[in-house]
Amino acid sequence: MRRLRSSALLLSALGAALAAPGSLSSQAPPPADSVHVTPRYPATLNFGTGLINIPTAWVSQESGDIWVNLGARNIRYCQPPCIASTADNWNTNLAIETHWKDRFTVGISIYSQNPEWGFFGQGLVLKEKQGEWYPSVAIGLRNLGPYPHEDRYLVGHDIDIDSTGFTKEVTSGYSHGFSTAPTVYAVATKNFANNMGSVSLGYGSGLFYSDGGLGKTYNDKGTIVRGLFLGARYAIQASDSWLVNFMVDNDGFDWNAGVVGDWRGISIGLYGTELEEGNMNPDKGSLYKVYNYAKLALAIGFNGNVHEIAHGSVLRSQVNELQQEQSQLRAEIQRRNEHIADLESQLSKAQAGELGEVAKRKEQLDSQIQEEREAIKRAEERLEQLQGGQKPPTPPASGTTPPKR
Repeated sequence: MRRLRSSALLLSALGAALAAPGSLSSQAPPPADSVHVTPRYPATLNFGTGLINIPTAWVSQESGDIWVNLGARNIRYCQPPCIASTADNWNTNLAIETHWKDRFTVGISIYSQNPEWGFFGQGLVLKEKQGEWYPSVAIGLRNLGPYPHEDRYLVGHDIDIDSTGFTKEVTSGYSHGFSTAPTVYAVATKNFANNMGSVSLGYGSGLFYSDGGLGKTYNDKGTIVRGLFLGARYAIQASDSWLVNFMVDNDGFDWNAGVVGDWRGISIGLYGTELEEGNMNPDKGSLYKVYNYAKLALAIGFNGNVHEIAHGSVLRSQVNELQQEQSQLRAEIQRRNEHIADLESQLSKAQAGELGEVAKRKEQLDSQIQEEREAIKRAEERLEQLQGGQKPPTPPASGTTPPKR
């Protein structure tokens, strides 16, 4: 049987990524002189960046950008008299993707809580230029790994639990006809409206093409041409911090639509999938509880940069060093104030006494007091700069020449 385990592990993994140090990505609108910059795409439900289920020919210009995304699709496989919790009807997938050199991506996806897994990635073979007619073109892979019989929902492999509680990996009976590891594809993406909109068209094997020999039981309608996928996006910069993506795609089998809001790198998506199918219907075949009805899908994600995260760790060590320097400066100021008080006391005694060289001694003490006050002034200025977040070009001297006794 299909056992959809609790998503706690995947949610914990996503939470850890969201808690990672470093600056969150800002989706601020590009300046007028750099309108060629394309706003970042969100992650797809199951794999890397793109639309809803399909990839796009796009790689981030920031090397080291990372996406962590938890997608969940409501598959109501358990209908009465079957008894299952609400959580069991949500099939979740966790994907992590990194972008490098403005040219290629690498990622891993963990499927269906059992878990199965597969690598994915793509490389740009042609990059669109501002004002030119041709699109960007990419070639990529999905489901590169040891699970060849995955379907488009990534539930082809399962675990079986016997009466003694022993578990083992199995391939669902209806999934033996699928051959989807790896899935190879090519996709072209053309931007418009100052790169806030785009259209994509691609062709792929495996997950985009194979129906496992199930025919209409697997997909009743929605296919344009087997293996052909397409989609479009339009992004709206709602504010300096908010980017809202409106998307529609056809993944080779189904029509899907959704909206994703991104706030400084944290995204939340709401999707409808298999919109052409309508309601669940037993007349659509023996697998009607899994395929051929409209479904709700959700996603939560995080986008940052591994270099910024590492830089954040460096900044934290610098803050500790600056805090130590502040403590040392305060101690130095206190020590020098005490020295000034001692010198003033000596001066007072010299002025009140009958020393032969009172004027000379007074001049020496006045000079020493002035030196101490100047050192205190430098230390206080440095302390104010540290507290104000400024960093002067040259640090203050650690001390002055000891006064002559």
